[in-house]
Amino acid sequence: MAAHPRAVRAGRVRPRRSHEIVYLARVGDLPRPARPPIAGLSVRRSVGMTGTRLSAVLGDDVIGYIEVETLDEGERLSRHGGWADIGNLCVTGQYRGQGVASWLLGQAADWLQLAQVERLLDYAWLEGRDPMGCDYADYRALLPAAGFRELTRNQLGWSRAVHKP
Repeated sequence: MAAHPRAVRAGRVRPRRSHEIVYLARVGDLPRPARPPIAGLSVRRSVGMTGTRLSAVLGDDVIGYIEVETLDEGERLSRHGGWADIGNLCVTGQYRGQGVASWLLGQAADWLQLAQVERLLDYAWLEGRDPMGCDYADYRALLPAAGFRELTRNQLGWSRAVHKP
């Protein structure tokens, strides 16, 4: 499984010098497919590693999931509330390209609207592979197609020299 850029920032994965793209979407503008893309697909909500996890369940198998977390602390935003970010979005290989990720984004949007979240952030590596070897080319294509737009780009992996008196 790929290391999401947010996991890197949280210190769970050590990045090499790289860049990430920060994306932003209005929760109300995210697509909400009328029905699941695969017959028999359902959603299950639970506590995930980085927030609320919404899992795509087919029979007894979890074929994908999205984790979202509200940003109610002012560490990154001057105004509290109304914002969330995606901690993880993953779909099992054989189900990629079938609309499962878009459906999960819609399920997350419905859940976030209940919490009065209006904006949703997500992150993707700009180029190359992340420390776990994942290529984000498909993910960078998915986000704008789902209604996200590029907000900014960040350089990861910087360090600061410590001054010793």
